[in-house]
Amino acid sequence: MFYPLILYAIYAGALVILAYRLAKITEFRETVIFAGILILSILIFRYEQTNVALLVSGVIIFNAIITSYGKRRCYLFIAIALLYAFLAYPIGAAFMLQSLFLGMLSGSNIRQEKAKSTHKGNELSRNAVQLMAGIFLIAIFYFLTENIADAILFWFVIIGSLLGNYALSRKSGKLAKVLYSFERHDTILGSGARWLAIGALVAASFLTRNAIIAVFSAIFLADSFSTLVGVNLRTPKLPYNSRKSVGGTLAYFFTVLIVSYFFIGPIAVFLAIVAALLESQPFHIDDNFDVAFAMAVLFIVLAYFGIVAL
Repeated sequence: MFYPLILYAIYAGALVILAYRLAKITEFRETVIFAGILILSILIFRYEQTNVALLVSGVIIFNAIITSYGKRRCYLFIAIALLYAFLAYPIGAAFMLQSLFLGMLSGSNIRQEKAKSTHKGNELSRNAVQLMAGIFLIAIFYFLTENIADAILFWFVIIGSLLGNYALSRKSGKLAKVLYSFERHDTILGSGARWLAIGALVAASFLTRNAIIAVFSAIFLADSFSTLVGVNLRTPKLPYNSRKSVGGTLAYFFTVLIVSYFFIGPIAVFLAIVAALLESQPFHIDDNFDVAFAMAVLFIVLAYFGIVAL
């Protein structure tokens, strides 16, 4: 009897948050994106025959977290999200990741402004942190069961949200100064980390272990190595993107190929080519999200035709 009461409380809370979010939306474009992702979530989970109402509630709750960064009310939404996690975990950790992924995606600004400049020291530090995060996540997905690894990724993102909100709400504090030391200039604090998290979530939400690790090799490891090569080695610029170098793109390709080959076999050659070409394009929502989404779709298509196993 206790469990259904909590469930209904979550539904009621999600409806209140939805009403609040809709009242705060000022652009028609935001309404369309939010509504579209809610519809997408319903279609996905009707197909998977899971609890659609709980999923949509999660999308709304996590959307509210992302759109309230830097505000005190964000802590309230995070608290509700933890209660949501208590209800959703028995269904499966991947279910939580799916709702978290769709909620973060619907609350993120897809028209990202590109950094105009960056200090070399910041870039190296940022990529070192990204590299260590990638090694950590690949390790937990390799050594632990997927259910436990999914749960760790969920907490990884939630704790990151708490730290990010604290730093944004206290920009003169020590934590904000530390986090800004890893950030590119002319970008919102945590925007890059947010898109990286969304890319990781889309992989972990819909793929199995080996495919997840292949995606992580691209968005965490290859992205870091390609930047390090591009910053430190003088190689020709790509003819279609002056912001990217031939050396950096080759480093990206070989990193994806070498790491993912051990987990998915020869098909890694095709996926590494696709990932490197997509990452090197001049137009992105965010390169880490674009690559993760494209690789996830490719894995699903290849699995449909029996080329890979998911």
